Amino acid sequence: MNKSALWASLVGFVALAGGLLALNLGLGNTPVLGLDLRGGVSVILAPDEAEATADDLGVIRDLVRDQLEATGIAEPDVRVEGENVIVDLPGVNDQEEALEQVSVSGIVTLRPVLTCNPGATADPSIGQTALPLLAGGSCVVGPSDTTGEVFERKSAGVDLDPQGRWVVNVDLSGPGEPQWNALAQQCFGGGPTCPSAQLAIVLDDVIQSAPVVQTADFRGSVQISGSFTEDQARSLADVLNRGAFPFQMRQERVETVSPTAGQDSLDAAIIAGLVGVAAVLVFMVAYYRRLAVIIVSGLIVWGATVFSIATLVSQATNYALTLAGATGIIVAVGVTVDTYVVLFERLRDEIRHGRSVRNAAPRSFQATWRTIVSADLVSLMASLILFWLSVGSVKGFALYLGLTTICDLLVCFFYTRPAIFLLSMTGWLDRGGRRTEPIGAPAGATP
Repeated sequence: MNKSALWASLVGFVALAGGLLALNLGLGNTPVLGLDLRGGVSVILAPDEAEATADDLGVIRDLVRDQLEATGIAEPDVRVEGENVIVDLPGVNDQEEALEQVSVSGIVTLRPVLTCNPGATADPSIGQTALPLLAGGSCVVGPSDTTGEVFERKSAGVDLDPQGRWVVNVDLSGPGEPQWNALAQQCFGGGPTCPSAQLAIVLDDVIQSAPVVQTADFRGSVQISGSFTEDQARSLADVLNRGAFPFQMRQERVETVSPTAGQDSLDAAIIAGLVGVAAVLVFMVAYYRRLAVIIVSGLIVWGATVFSIATLVSQATNYALTLAGATGIIVAVGVTVDTYVVLFERLRDEIRHGRSVRNAAPRSFQATWRTIVSADLVSLMASLILFWLSVGSVKGFALYLGLTTICDLLVCFFYTRPAIFLLSMTGWLDRGGRRTEPIGAPAGATP
């Protein structure tokens, strides 16, 4: 055994785990808490159409998340589970506000304006419809198969033209450009299918804007101008950005978790975890005596590593630390303790056969490492399968159980292995604190 390599592994891993912990604590970074630990509102959105594809639901998820982030909702958790889109808004206590923020799934349609006369009568038999105009009044619009999907996703924005007027610019998608131009050609010059030369942008049967078409050929983008205020221009840009929704979504269910209930759940999880760890440590200290110093220090290093990884994962992804995730971490304490039990029981067997701790330590680790890896891989595979197939809180349980299992392997190899090897060389782990000569060595020989 190379003593320098053992020290490098031990000190390096402890420095890495301690450094990451200190950095996170110094910057105030902690794991992002989920709805059940922090309180907030959860909304389940379901598609109106029965045959919604996974790609369609992914588009809905991205658009809802973009809208929430644009309106200042911090750390929204928007995910697809089965055929639903789940929106968790930690820290949001106003249910009506949450519902308003999530209600962004209106479909944008584009229709030629036949007349702006409020008294005109539409003819439903030929697809004519009278729709209210957002700015006041109403229009009779003709039929159209064109939707807001002609626009490039997230491309709409506002700007000032040379005259200082607010305008809305939006890019056309590749497939959408010919569709837009076909409709623009109907309206340019005021043809029979679009005598007003106006093209209505409609959201949920309300006309948001009805600009006059000034050219029949648009190349790549469209600029919409008018007597907009800045707020009106931004509102229209939001409408164009949300126009890529492939279908309507309905609010299937709304749940509210109070901050008090969330804090109570967090406190209960922390207490349960501390009580469980304390009980395990008391037993391990009573049973393994001096070997327990490795267990206690190893669990401290493992805890620091888990904290840093949980912080990174929860802040970099939509998988916040929930009560189920905390349960996965508590269960992983048992997996980690099993690692020590397997290793130390083999070490005790070696010592019973007359070997010194110094001689038995490397033999025990070599004999049990494959067993430890196999056991952790089984736990990791179960976590991956649960994460892949499950929905809801079970997915969070699987994620954090898997992450903590990986931490167990890292701590076992880079900390526990060199720690027990180095301690075995000192003779401190030998019974009674005295050095024990290896088997076959003559009396007084140097082990």
